[in-house]
Amino acid sequence: MKKRGSILKHLDFIILDIFIVELSFFLANIWYAQYAESHFTVTSLYRVTCFILFLCVMACLVIDEPYKNILKRNRYIEVREVFTHTLMMMLMNVFFIFFSHIGGAASRLTTTITWFIYIPLTLISRYVYKRILRIRFHNSVKSLSSAVVLTSNYYAEEVINALQSNPLNKREINGIFLVDYDPQNIKNKELNILGGKDELIDYAVHNWVDEVFLFFPGHRPLYKEMEEICDTMGLTSHRILLELRKDDPEVITPVIQKIGDCVVATHKQREVPMIQWFLKRALDIIGGLAGCLITILITIIIGPMIYFADPGPIFYGSKRVGKNGKLFTMYKFRSMYQDADARKAELMKQNKMHGAMFKIDDDPRIIGSEKKDKNGKPKGIGNFIRNTSLDEFPQFLSVLLGERDIIASTKKSAVFMQVSAA
Repeated sequence: MKKRGSILKHLDFIILDIFIVELSFFLANIWYAQYAESHFTVTSLYRVTCFILFLCVMACLVIDEPYKNILKRNRYIEVREVFTHTLMMMLMNVFFIFFSHIGGAASRLTTTITWFIYIPLTLISRYVYKRILRIRFHNSVKSLSSAVVLTSNYYAEEVINALQSNPLNKREINGIFLVDYDPQNIKNKELNILGGKDELIDYAVHNWVDEVFLFFPGHRPLYKEMEEICDTMGLTSHRILLELRKDDPEVITPVIQKIGDCVVATHKQREVPMIQWFLKRALDIIGGLAGCLITILITIIIGPMIYFADPGPIFYGSKRVGKNGKLFTMYKFRSMYQDADARKAELMKQNKMHGAMFKIDDDPRIIGSEKKDKNGKPKGIGNFIRNTSLDEFPQFLSVLLGERDIIASTKKSAVFMQVSAA
């Protein structure tokens, strides 16, 4: 897994957040002291709570990416992200207070006021700090990269907006050229449209140009021609690989990589940062080990009962469809007689399900189902472990082995079941 965001990249905002949350807690305590007509003093409880607030900020870095694209956000997005970030930290705060056993001593009112103070302080501090960063950046860089764009009339406005979306971008678009240039039919006349392909070449000869951006779906052979022209002129050319779509502003950005001798643009629905994947896997291992230990204890008790009721394997393994159709073996305690599959055909008329599914009431293939309780219901060992779901415990082995990053789509599972049934 490739980590999408670097902690060091946003270290300044992390430090700012830590300072703001600690300041908010300090101001909340000052307010509470005035409210309770007492004096504020730094106690051991105060120091512990300060450390817990620090952990809240760190925990949010692991769970989410609260600072992703923070410099590109407008005010409305920033407000939304701050409220989401605050809610997550509040939940973390409650979690840490509960597990540190200071819930009885901690003031709920002070904790609530802390987060009410934190929201406006964070919004103000981020707005001011980002403005300072932008001013310093623009003042520090004296020269811009001069660029021109060759695109189509339909995509021109969208390409320009996408290229200029970063407020810290020091690249200046000095000209727009259209492969389908028609001065009488320009879609957005406010854009700096200077002509067609030939005019771009003439412009680059007589003016300062560092880069040329190329995007014109429907004119594929022209890409190679323009790239060769740019190479001859010593210009850097950028072929925009991702087709812009107005109906989907959050298009998944591809990752350009080399596989074998092929250069590919890889699209993924989601890339999980390494630290999140590591913590998830660590949790799987801890839970899998605990589940396997419980499974061993259950096996000691019900294993002999299964064997004596129907001599044979205690466990039952069958193939299941996992992530992206990958097959894995799912293990369960055996709750049916060994000839259950052979007897399925003669019971098919009682099937209550349609398609590849099979289910009947009081299935006689379940171990010990011939024994009945006073109400006439089966009460064998097979019925017991199925009713209590004890037969599922061996699946913790799949969790421990990492085979349960699974649960395929219903469609894939259905297809697999239909193929298996056939």
